This record gives sequence, structure tokens and C-alpha cells, in this order.
Amino acid sequence: MAVICNTCGLPEDLCACGELAKDSTKIIIRLETRRFKKKGTMIEGLDPKLNNLETVAKELKNKYACGGTAKE
Repeated sequence: MAVICNTCGLPEDLCACGELAKDSTKIIIRLETRRFKKKGTMIEGLDPKLNNLETVAKELKNKYACGGTAKE
């Protein structure tokens, strides 16, 4: 079982609390209504230099049993 970070609530291997400069980085999570009234969650503000976006997307898709893509 993965260890959960107390600060952000993500698994320790996805946690970036120590790497992110909280003053300069803003991560935005928003809910969008797509075509045919389907909901989609958008995550913006992750720095591709600090995080491998494809790996983060893969971990989130596996954990939450959903689809998704990583776009810069």
C-alpha cells in the first residue's frame, strides 16, 4: 500500500510538495462541461520540467479508473 502525503493527500511517489515552490507555482483543478453534458476535470499548472506529465497521467488513470491525456 502506498504511503500518503499529509500535505497534499497524494501518494508519496506522486507527491511534489518538496519540489514545488508554493509562492511561484499555482496548480488549478477545474471541472469543465464537455460535449453532450459530460464532465471533465482539468489540471493546469504542473511544470513539465519538474514532473513527467505522462507518468503522472498514467498513475492518475490507474488509480481512479478513468481516461485522460497529458498535454503541455
